[in-house]
Amino acid sequence: MRIVYRLICCAAAVLLFPASISAESIDDLKKRQEEIQNEQSAAQQQLEVTTKQKNQTEIEMEQIDAELTKATDDLLRVTDRLNRTSAELDVMELDLKAIQEHREEQYELLKQRLNFMYKNGKIGYLDIIFEAKSFPDFINRVEYINRIAKNDKTLLNKLTSTAVLAEETFNEIDKQKTSLEQLASEREDKQDDLQDTLARKQELYNRLDSDEKSYEEKMASLKETEDEIVALIKQKEKEAAEAAARLAAAGGGYASATINTSPYSGRMLWPVPGRYLISDVYRVRYNPVNGRREQHAGVDIPAPYGTSIVAAESGVVITSSWKSGYGYTVIIDHGNGITTLYGHNSRLLVSGGQSVGKGDSIALAGSTGNSTGPHCHFEVRINGSPVNPQSYLNF
Repeated sequence: MRIVYRLICCAAAVLLFPASISAESIDDLKKRQEEIQNEQSAAQQQLEVTTKQKNQTEIEMEQIDAELTKATDDLLRVTDRLNRTSAELDVMELDLKAIQEHREEQYELLKQRLNFMYKNGKIGYLDIIFEAKSFPDFINRVEYINRIAKNDKTLLNKLTSTAVLAEETFNEIDKQKTSLEQLASEREDKQDDLQDTLARKQELYNRLDSDEKSYEEKMASLKETEDEIVALIKQKEKEAAEAAARLAAAGGGYASATINTSPYSGRMLWPVPGRYLISDVYRVRYNPVNGRREQHAGVDIPAPYGTSIVAAESGVVITSSWKSGYGYTVIIDHGNGITTLYGHNSRLLVSGGQSVGKGDSIALAGSTGNSTGPHCHFEVRINGSPVNPQSYLNF
């Protein structure tokens, strides 16, 4: 008789539930929500890769810019040295020319004097003797002539040495100028290469920045769509609950016993067996990753990498994939609008649509997503809204 009663109640439920809020319709919405979440995960991964590339490109641009500044400074220093060397060469060239001209003039005078003394040597000496007033005067005149000749020779040798030294110095400075011209050319080539590289990096940075904005806009759009789907699921589940309540009132209370907003209160299994330390609770806090003040929607249970994560209650896996912020994530639907979430895993052991039993291993602990260390982030949600999971756990 009891079985017949239940069959009657179930038949009545089928008749009373509108098609728009059937379980199949809600399942379709949840599948669509999972697809949206998968798209969000893919977009999040693309965003993270793009942001990383953009940041790396910005670092490289700063390094290239620093090298370019150094290369420009080096070029300015080399150019300044080249200008000073060119000026020194100009002055040295004039000095060398003057020394050479002076040497030629002195040489011509010496030649003329020697030639005259050679041709008129005897007469010249007799003139010196006859014109001398005394023997000391004679000695002085001869000494004077010798000094003139010796001085001319010394001056000529000095001018020759000076000219040789000046020419050597001129050649050395000319070599320096040639070396500096080559160095300046190399610095200009390096400066041009760095400017070209910086321009290419800037173009890449601009493209990555545009891609980053596109992914952010896509994620915002997907989030808006997901919120709409979640709201619709809540609405349909609420309508289903109201319909079930009406059915229970009409049929003797059986259906109302199956629709309970918190049937697992205080008896869900601890999701990380043997690890009972909680490092962070359900509360408003400053996010340790981004520093923003926000609601921590669950509890954090520290556990070494690879620790088994188990289903807190039996149900159907609606998500087993990468989820923005949560990393590799499993979400299980336990019915009646209740879901549990297990985040930051290193590996997923179940797939979407799979049925799992209470205590079944569903993932391995890790630190994926926005995480500061290996742990299990555990959430309980009622109709999509997070609640304090500690009141649902048996520990």
